[in-house]
Amino acid sequence: MPRRRLTRRELLKTGALGAVAAGLVKPAPALAAPAALFEVEVGLGSAAKASAAAWRESEVMRAPRRFDLMGLAWHKGTLQAQVRTRRTDGRWSPWVGLAAAGGHGPDGTKPLRGTDPAFTGPADYFQVRVHGNAEGVRARFVRAQPTARAATRLARRGARSARLRAPGRATQAGVPPQIIFRDEWGAAAVPPRTAPSYGRIDMAFIHHTATSNNYTPEQSAGIVLGIARYHRDSNRWSDIGYNFLVDKYGQIFEGRSGGIDQAVIGAQAQGFNSVSTGISCLGDFTTITQSPAAVDAIARLLAWKLSLHGTPVSGQVTVRSAGGATNRFASGVPVTFERISGHRDGNNTSCPGALLYKQLAAIRDRAARYATPASASALTLTAAAGTLRHPATAELSGALRLADGSSAQGLELAIEFREGATDPWAQIGTALCADDGSWQADVSLPRSGSVRASWTGDFARAAVVSAEARLSVLTRLTMRVGSRLMRAGRSVRVSGECGPVPKPRPRVTLVLERRRGTRWVVVRTRRVAVRDGRYDRQVALPGPGLYRITVSAPGATAHRRVRAVA
Repeated sequence: MPRRRLTRRELLKTGALGAVAAGLVKPAPALAAPAALFEVEVGLGSAAKASAAAWRESEVMRAPRRFDLMGLAWHKGTLQAQVRTRRTDGRWSPWVGLAAAGGHGPDGTKPLRGTDPAFTGPADYFQVRVHGNAEGVRARFVRAQPTARAATRLARRGARSARLRAPGRATQAGVPPQIIFRDEWGAAAVPPRTAPSYGRIDMAFIHHTATSNNYTPEQSAGIVLGIARYHRDSNRWSDIGYNFLVDKYGQIFEGRSGGIDQAVIGAQAQGFNSVSTGISCLGDFTTITQSPAAVDAIARLLAWKLSLHGTPVSGQVTVRSAGGATNRFASGVPVTFERISGHRDGNNTSCPGALLYKQLAAIRDRAARYATPASASALTLTAAAGTLRHPATAELSGALRLADGSSAQGLELAIEFREGATDPWAQIGTALCADDGSWQADVSLPRSGSVRASWTGDFARAAVVSAEARLSVLTRLTMRVGSRLMRAGRSVRVSGECGPVPKPRPRVTLVLERRRGTRWVVVRTRRVAVRDGRYDRQVALPGPGLYRITVSAPGATAHRRVRAVA
């Protein structure tokens, strides 16, 4: 399950929420349908023609329904591909190149046979031309703009009152830039296949989506949603590959789920995903430069994100390659990167485009000006799961990086817990730091609440506290009955365990129902005390018949059937 992420309210308190604020009203499930991915086979004629002509064209084809983003996939072979589309106003677009699915992808996966998706705008007809040979070529489409627009409208409904409630406040990790969150661009339509995984943030990779540069600010959310759908359903990844996306207008979008403040492992730089964060720019920057607004947004985002994890924005870092088919380096090879690098530095790709790659030096310089000065130590905490079943043991990890650059080896951290936002913190465990400052601890949680790590400091260094992570502990409820067959008028014993113990009154609810025809009729309801995590009650069966006994506590229910005979 996902680890705890910064909540909208907390980000509002930092003054971080922008013009499109917290997704307090979530999109309805019905919004999911228009964003679905659909496909058609593309006929390209005989492969023998490839030797006679540099390019082969398909016929003009009509898509199964209107789309605004498309790419190609195939079973076997290699292709260079271009596409043009007929817009809903009847005009045809120019031919646009479809970038090969390069070094994007989860670590340890095979290379994709296909292209990255391209934003086309609303269209209904398309034509493809290719160079090379491939079998089973399919065009894959996404219609995402309506879903994204609806999600944005719903998010904005709750934004005004949220802004009025939340005063501005800076945090220890600095103020994050304005971010458009997943709820606001329609991510409810593309729920991740699996829970996020977490690594560490030693550096950042800059990408481009290699899609059209011709889009409006209002269309950006739909492009992000379309890419998410394509990554999830065409590439078969768990979620959108990038951690963040930035459009040419300087709008920043939350990408992969798991928390913008967490070291979420993406699918953006194969072989280096577990040690980096990835920012992708909407557009193609092979022949044009990125806009000043986007350059500034990228710099501000990286200054905040890297500083949050105690990572410098300047200088170099050496990490070990995890290999992969598109990786420039074999598995296990140590590779030295700039802290802010281009995708092509690690993988066999032209990403992020020749001219954006030349702008990386300016992005590094600007990020250095925005970064939080390394005058304070940094302590991070992540949880292996955000939802646990009672009795709950939370697997926690993180890192302590000291401001003076010294090793944190042997320093003891306190692991603290509180149930509510106004409750005092109580220590529930400890952890020791390794030579690189990393730490891990397994602690028992009494119930749902927040955990954090803290270090008390010493005579030369100030105390430091991590951000808190909210963890949910699901109720575990068991139930036993003394017998399934009883004489009418006698009592059956109902017992079991319940944890965490319900608050404020430690009780479970017991309901006795009797079958009457095709329905169940309530005979009686009782509140049964829970002592030391156990409950026990005798229940009388008033007459012959089939009975259903239900025991419930917040978040859990158990049923048993008992028959009474004359």
